[in-house]
Parts: sequence; structure tokens; C-alpha cells
Amino acid sequence: MGAAEIVRTIVQEFPLALYGSMLVGVICAFLGVYIVARRVVFLGAVMTQVSVMGIALTFLPFFPLPHTVGSLVVTLATVVIISRLLTGKKIPRDAVLGVVFVTSIAARILIMQKSPKVEVAEIENLLRGDILFVTPELFILMIVAFVVAMGAHLLLFKEFTYVSFDPETARTQGYNAVWWDTAFYLLAGVVISFATHMVGDIYVFGFLVVPPVAAMLLARKVTHIFIVSVLIGLLSAPVGLFLAFLFDLPSSPAIVGVASVVLGIAWIVNVARRR
Repeated sequence: MGAAEIVRTIVQEFPLALYGSMLVGVICAFLGVYIVARRVVFLGAVMTQVSVMGIALTFLPFFPLPHTVGSLVVTLATVVIISRLLTGKKIPRDAVLGVVFVTSIAARILIMQKSPKVEVAEIENLLRGDILFVTPELFILMIVAFVVAMGAHLLLFKEFTYVSFDPETARTQGYNAVWWDTAFYLLAGVVISFATHMVGDIYVFGFLVVPPVAAMLLARKVTHIFIVSVLIGLLSAPVGLFLAFLFDLPSSPAIVGVASVVLGIAWIVNVARRR
């Protein structure tokens, strides 16, 4: 299959995969800057696993909710608890995240063991997410989440950035860090819940971390970091999809791999600057 034919196939036969992966890449790359700045990178992995656990719960008789709704409910409930624990000083942040992470994985495994055998394969597909088979319903939900999250962050950009990049000074200036942290984690929880259901946990966690780190190596001003991170998230998706078709590779790892290559280049550029 030639390059032109691959591009035509992606655009004509898998448009939601293309636009959906770009949408998730942009929003995760944007939110990831805050997450990396807050030094809670592991939070991305934790929230994706919580979202996956929420999806798995919907297969049990006592939790009869649509998969997306179940994922959202469980994720938001967990986010409220995590946000409180993360702002406390009694338990270290990494310990809080570690407990939630391993508990979510254990719960998911136990749920799968108790689910009817005929549904195990369906659960596995939902847990992984499949970019090539994004449904119109999920795509619309992702657009709504994107508009709400980006609108809130652009409207409150100064406050979120201040609390994330310089929390101590923000507190001395009268900012209620607990309130702002909770608001941020709730918005992130909504986005991650929908995104994980649509494209899978590897893709979501990868773009919450890789583009922001690359952007921080390439840019110095805060606004430039956001712009570079978003551009990496936007462009990695179509390039990764193209390479996935060209070399017969799984889509999500291919796209994350492209972003990782950009990160490697950013690191080399950063080292060259210092010299």
C-alpha cells in the first residue's frame, strides 16, 4: 500500500480514528503540562486505571450503568478523594497514588474473574480501547468534554497555571489551593474517563506525559510550553496512524512511539543548547 493510498484509507474509512486521536492528543497534551508541573505524573496512570475499573464495573449486575457513565462516575468519585489526600501532608503523594493504582488493577482483575465468560473478550476490548473503531457517540462525548475542559482552562488559565507552577506563592497571594486543585482534578477526570474509553489507557497516559516533557525541554515560557505540547499532541496522531498502517503496527503504541521520538529529539536539542 503506497503512501497516498494509506492517507486516503485513513481519511475516508477511519475519519473518527484520525480526528478522535488528534482530539485526545491535544487535550491530554494540554492537561499533561499541569500534571507534570504539579509533579504528579503518576496521577495520569492512576486515573486511567480507575477509569478502566469503572468500565469493568458496569459488567456486574449491581452496577447497571452504560460503560461511559460508569467510568465517569467511578473516576470522579475517586478524583474527589484523591484531591483531598494529595493536598494533605500526612501521607506522601506517591503513596496515595500507588495505593489507588494497585487497588484499581486488583479490582479490575477480580471483576473480570466474576464476569460471565462470554463477556470477558468484550471487557478486554473495552479496557484496551481501539482507535480504529471509535464510535460516533464516544466521539461526540469527547468533543463535549474537550470544549468544557478547554473552555474552563482558557477562562481560568491564570489561576490554574499559577497554582500549578508556583503553588507556594499562590497560597501567599490568597489562592485557595485545595479548591483549585479539586477543580483541576475533576476536569482532568472527566477528560481522562472519556479518552480512556475511546482510545485506551496507554494512549492517554502517554500523551499526558510525553508531549509536556518534550515541550518543557524545548520551551521556556509557560505559554510556549503549552503551545509546543499541544502541537506535539496534534501532529503525533496522524503521523503515528500513518506509520501503523504502513508497517502493520498497533495504532496506540505507534502514536505514542512517534511522540517519544519527538521527546528524544527535544532532549538532544536541550543538551546541544547547554553546550
